[in-house]
Amino acid sequence: MLMASISKDRIDNYVFATNLSNIREALGGCLSIQVQKHTFALFYHNSKVYAVDNRCPHMGFPLSQGTVKDNILTCHWHHARFDLNSGGTFDYWAGDVHSFPVEIRNENEVWVNVSSMSSRSLGFYYDLLLQSGLKQNIQLIIAKSVIAIFEEHQISNYSNDSGLVKAFCMGLDFGTHYKQSGWGQGLTILTCMMNIMPYIDNDDKPHALYHGLCAVAQDCAGMPPRFDVSPLPKPWPDLSTLKRWFRQFIESRDTQAAERCIATALRLGANSQQIADILFAAATDHRFIDTGHTLDFTNKALEALDKVEWKNNKALVESVLTSLVPGYSTAGRMEESGSWRHPIDLVNILENGFKELSEALGSGKRARVKVQTQDSHHEDRNALVTVLLGDNPQSIVNAILDELRQGTTEEELANIVCYASALRIAQFHTQNEFSDWDIALHTFTFANAVHQGLRRVPTIELLRGVFDAAMRIYLNRFLNIPPATLFCLFNL
Repeated sequence: MLMASISKDRIDNYVFATNLSNIREALGGCLSIQVQKHTFALFYHNSKVYAVDNRCPHMGFPLSQGTVKDNILTCHWHHARFDLNSGGTFDYWAGDVHSFPVEIRNENEVWVNVSSMSSRSLGFYYDLLLQSGLKQNIQLIIAKSVIAIFEEHQISNYSNDSGLVKAFCMGLDFGTHYKQSGWGQGLTILTCMMNIMPYIDNDDKPHALYHGLCAVAQDCAGMPPRFDVSPLPKPWPDLSTLKRWFRQFIESRDTQAAERCIATALRLGANSQQIADILFAAATDHRFIDTGHTLDFTNKALEALDKVEWKNNKALVESVLTSLVPGYSTAGRMEESGSWRHPIDLVNILENGFKELSEALGSGKRARVKVQTQDSHHEDRNALVTVLLGDNPQSIVNAILDELRQGTTEEELANIVCYASALRIAQFHTQNEFSDWDIALHTFTFANAVHQGLRRVPTIELLRGVFDAAMRIYLNRFLNIPPATLFCLFNL
């Protein structure tokens, strides 16, 4: 008869735990028991029975060894405090503890509802925990959330990557709403961590995501929030008009107007390539803006959204892309920088070179009908790299234009310039100031962003970024004096 009762009540998620008398007689009115391979702490306080997970959510100390006063349970290890009824913590660094409804049946039987132990309930709990960790910038909470979300997807037979993408999207949403100045280094680091996922062991993936999410939390800590900008009312203009308006508003540093253009373009149905075209054009209307960060951040935001289904995450896509705009409107422009104007006016050299771009591209298309051998292309690359690492900016611009005329594609050319920027890093000497490292690094990240961008949308506007990267490589030449020795390793 008792077995039939237990079977029936398990259907409504209640299971028999112990007799009420056992809890009353226990030391301190608390009893630790195990039900369905899960350990509970049962407390008898103010004539009621309460059930919570026996592990303190902070670092696992048994809560059955804690103290209850005025319905507040205090863990004796780090003195985290919890509402005994709901499990809610008064100390964010600890996190909430799972609590379970209790029923007294037959005047002495203690039954506990274990429904919150389901994977769905636990998944919701850890989603909330991750949001709390991000808001409070608590690394331990973020770590536990990421591990739990990752493991929950394994238990539920989902792909491991689905748990990572879920937490990644939560990080993107948080980072684009809780920092008024928009996309920053935290979200860039988070995206970098997601980019390396295919190349690391499965066990290391939660660690990489943890570091990315912590970077987002740190970047947003203490910052005012960012509020979404609504699109223009209908009827909407076409994309070419929105692109023109966006560039005009960035030119006049009008952030809200520019954001509204991007929001409207997305509501109009612009895809990733069309949005990239709009953004990259404005990012290269001026020379090497914000020391390369603006273009790098744009590339990383687009890479982040490559991992998200645009159609099913429209709100997130809009939040991510509009978060880039403040960086555009506030960016410093190298036309205003002394190093780009004196003693040699690099901006003037570049502007004159841009006038020849259309002709060079046309000649290159005609030249590509001729078949070039791989060896000759390799020799051409080395010759161009030598010029890029030289000390004559006019020769650098001329060499790039000549390369385009000979049939080198925009993407191939960007790849060569990116390689040259990497050599600046490889030959960076330790005699330089530590802060100089950032100069070489930013040049490389900018050159890489241009390369990746041209693979996405090979536009003439973005092609200007190749020339900007080349001029920055020229300006960085002092970082290789003396050049560090390069060592080549071969597998024999």
